[in-house]
Amino acid sequence: MVDVNTPSASPEGESELDKTQTPEVVAEEAALAKAGDKTDPNLLLKSLHEEREKRRVAEERNAVLEEQINSSDPSEPDEEVGKLKVKLAEIERKQQRSEVLELHPQLKEIWSDFEEFRTDSDNKGLSMRTAAKAFLVEKGLLEPQRKGLEKPTGGPKVPLSTGMTTEDIKHLRETDFKKYQEMVIKKQIKFSS
Repeated sequence: MVDVNTPSASPEGESELDKTQTPEVVAEEAALAKAGDKTDPNLLLKSLHEEREKRRVAEERNAVLEEQINSSDPSEPDEEVGKLKVKLAEIERKQQRSEVLELHPQLKEIWSDFEEFRTDSDNKGLSMRTAAKAFLVEKGLLEPQRKGLEKPTGGPKVPLSTGMTTEDIKHLRETDFKKYQEMVIKKQIKFSS
């Protein structure tokens, strides 16, 4: 049991009652302490009653706030979140549609058929882009671009003629044998059989 005449001291050296007392009570206590008398029990009792009243008011406010929190419909935030999720899904669907139409403008005229294609059980898990490609290929509107063999880049198949007649070749061999040898090595002179 706590003695009303001896307030308990806190670690800082102040009594617990000093923290919650009004300025008038503190001033009266300070005046009595200067006089050297003990603290008046009536003042202590009065400050104790004030503290209890403040605590009671705070507890009532707390109870009212908790009741307001508990009484509010808890499904309201869930409904709002659900509505926001629906709006977000709608926005994402519209953006996907615009991206697909940008990639494949031929879908614009047959969009309802494409939506029907997407609701098919075989196509439910496909993304909109993949479903669009599959739909267009199935309808024959999008031919797959396949690369075949590379185009030849080695030049013409017919050997170049040297522009020399057999007489010119004979004359070159007899007069300038070194040049004749170079041209044969470089395959600039072709021999026909």
